[in-house]
Amino acid sequence: MFSVTLTAAARDALRPDEVIFFEWHGAGVCCAHDGEFSVRPLRRGRLPRRARQIGDGPAYALPLAWMHLAGTAVTIDCRRWGRWRRFTTDLPCLGGTVR
Repeated sequence: MFSVTLTAAARDALRPDEVIFFEWHGAGVCCAHDGEFSVRPLRRGRLPRRARQIGDGPAYALPLAWMHLAGTAVTIDCRRWGRWRRFTTDLPCLGGTVR
């Protein structure tokens, strides 16, 4: 189990029908352990069936991302550039950049 904390900026940037969605993208050809996370807002109605809620907050992850995040505490922030939103985490870089 792991916990997710949203900063005030991230909470303000989420729309009422959105949640934070964690995905794991495998980058290695020979090892399933190499890869990177992406974090993005997603409408609740578009969540994949296999997505699992993380704690009580508005964050979800697929089982593969859940496995890589187990036992960690994650803080999510959001920066705005005009109408664009970029959600970031404090996760260490694992085989690439964390988006």
